[in-house]
Amino acid sequence: MPVIVAVLLLAGCTTPQLFGQFQNFRSGNYVGEEYNGNYIWGGAMNLAWNELNDNILHGKLQLNTADKNVLAIVDKFNNPSVTKDDLDEASYYVKSGFGQETVDIINKESKEKFPNKTFGDLKINLSPHDIISYAYFLKEARYKTPFELWTVNFSGQNVAGFDASNEAERGNVKIIKYENDDKFIISLQLEDNSDQLILAKGYNMADPQAVIKEINKNNVGKLAAMGDSDVFEAPKLQLDYTASGYGNLIGKYLANHGFENYLIASMVENIKFKMDETGAKVESQAIIGSQAELAYIAPITHKNFILDKPYWVVMKRENSQNPYFILGVNNTGFMEKR
Repeated sequence: MPVIVAVLLLAGCTTPQLFGQFQNFRSGNYVGEEYNGNYIWGGAMNLAWNELNDNILHGKLQLNTADKNVLAIVDKFNNPSVTKDDLDEASYYVKSGFGQETVDIINKESKEKFPNKTFGDLKINLSPHDIISYAYFLKEARYKTPFELWTVNFSGQNVAGFDASNEAERGNVKIIKYENDDKFIISLQLEDNSDQLILAKGYNMADPQAVIKEINKNNVGKLAAMGDSDVFEAPKLQLDYTASGYGNLIGKYLANHGFENYLIASMVENIKFKMDETGAKVESQAIIGSQAELAYIAPITHKNFILDKPYWVVMKRENSQNPYFILGVNNTGFMEKR
């Protein structure tokens, strides 16, 4: 069940409060980040940024800086990797506006639309002139047939995982591209076939844009099925992290007309992700804060699809080339050791 939440906050204050920095990766238009040696990107921040541009700024966000690195990141957000067009309306909620009244509306409406959302109410105190932009995304992702629990090996370490041990389970695995046992792309079939859960092994783990391009190039037509002698194994994954900052955007003033006294004070993101023998669940919350000083505005006998080395997890709508979640798994940090 993917859940992606984003909060983009422009708040007034006389003294800027800057949050911690983190290393982020910027491949194509994906502004993702490294966490314990793994890559993470979710589309919630794009949705909140889009909402701010469309409903509050009425144009693309601009920053008053000549720093080319900062301007490059802003350009990526202004040309987003995902928009509402890449999602189904039932799966997301976005809202922006002024002051505490908007926070109260967001808490009420998001809970009404998604009564099972696990994030609590926003605990934010805003003045009447402060601005908030909020995005929440929820998606159920369960396999057509649950897999069997299994101990698998990842980079020499035994970890909890699952495999395809019978015909029905093998039917869950569709082949997008296979070069060899160390380089392949597969799709795990879901109950709702309007979404896709894709696993790609053997591709550059520092370049999510390249693996998305390769997925879109080959993810066409009827996908091949696993053979009776083919093997599939995957680790169970679970992560929970909080990151704050978005590089050099922090502390920069807006250049949009009427918003020149605003600076970006914080961009904070929380993501929880779980993938096991039954399906996948991702939950994310992102917050951007802005403060103003003065004003508030080869021929082989069988194929092995064994995820025992670094690989990508990509979740997207079947009819879209743009994913809503990307995870680059480089180590056992998100796995249960055996």
